[in-house]
Amino acid sequence: MRKIRVLAVEDDELHADVLRMVLDQLDYELINIASTSGEVMSLLKATKPDVLLMDIDLNGEESGIDLVRKINSLTDIPVIYLTSFKDDAVFRQARETMPEAYLTKPYEAENLRAAIELAVLKKQKEINSLLKTVESSAPASTVFVKEGNTLVKVKLQEIALVEAYDKYCFIYIKEKKHLLNLQFKSLCEHLPSDQFIQVHRSYIVNLEAIEKVRLPQNDLEVAGKIVPVSKTYRNLLFSQLKML
Repeated sequence: MRKIRVLAVEDDELHADVLRMVLDQLDYELINIASTSGEVMSLLKATKPDVLLMDIDLNGEESGIDLVRKINSLTDIPVIYLTSFKDDAVFRQARETMPEAYLTKPYEAENLRAAIELAVLKKQKEINSLLKTVESSAPASTVFVKEGNTLVKVKLQEIALVEAYDKYCFIYIKEKKHLLNLQFKSLCEHLPSDQFIQVHRSYIVNLEAIEKVRLPQNDLEVAGKIVPVSKTYRNLLFSQLKML
């Protein structure tokens, strides 16, 4: 499992050193500690961190709160404020930017850990929820597959093979495998019946993608993978194959 990647904004060298030590102790990957608005904006775009730690009292015309307002208009990254300000007025201003947490210095390492873990977990749940929404509303001729945090549309006819995997499916496209957040049975209902055929309780194949039929072994070669053919589906399969 990869480490959580953290970008921080802190212009006080002492606090920056403490933060480096704490993040190292918590075993997170610290991308960098920026000290200016321009620096953090460039790093956000180039590194795409999982969470942003933001000081409020920055040297310059912009406060950390001003900077987060600007960041929120450009990207959707979880923000945790780390600040010496304890008064209600500053907290209310910070709250308007919808941060994941507001920790005052000096903070306990475990409190920072809890804030970071919860922020990343909440973000991942939001992404998963969005994926389910998009997949459930996709046109019948397409599905969306997840690559990192990106959704890629795939035409059903491009799918060579579907493999059941617990509550999910693997789909094979040009020898590349994707995990699809959709149950095997649900995907079966979307596939054109004149082109796709079930050959095993865990496999559906695209008839046009079958490369070989090995009769003695009762299996197929599809998208570089050997697929078993069960007795239940054998006759149906051969009735669909065009043979000379």
